[in-house]
Amino acid sequence: MSGGPIAESAAPAVQALRELEALLGGLGDADLHRAHPDGGWTCAQVVSHIQISGMLWIAALERLRHRPGMFIYREELGHDAVGAPPHSAAEAAGRVASVRAALEDCLPAVDPAVAAKEVEVPPFGTFTVGAGAPLIAAHLTGHCEQVRHILESRGLLP
Repeated sequence: MSGGPIAESAAPAVQALRELEALLGGLGDADLHRAHPDGGWTCAQVVSHIQISGMLWIAALERLRHRPGMFIYREELGHDAVGAPPHSAAEAAGRVASVRAALEDCLPAVDPAVAAKEVEVPPFGTFTVGAGAPLIAAHLTGHCEQVRHILESRGLLP
């Protein structure tokens, strides 16, 4: 792995992920959904967290390339820590600004070859990356409306 200090610091994680990938490849589906006997997350939940954390970190780094003045929220590292103080309305607005900035700056910079790439996304099927963009946009828009609906139902919108 090359690419500077960040890539070098990620090398142990890359190796650990390579080893975990091999381990999981030989695991049965039922075993994936087992937790420690004392409780806690299942293997599947830990894998989901690993995947989301890693991808969010990469996305945050790309956003920072375009908007260096923004910082990274804990959820952008895959954590909404249990027991962490709840965020304020101002921080919530900042979190939304973080996603908006990434959409505004990073999506136009997507390589056309990547947008044209056909990918399989179980259970949704196979489609091009670009064709999936409207689905993601609709998903985000729907959740924006969900927040508006909650606030409206509480009488908090004019």
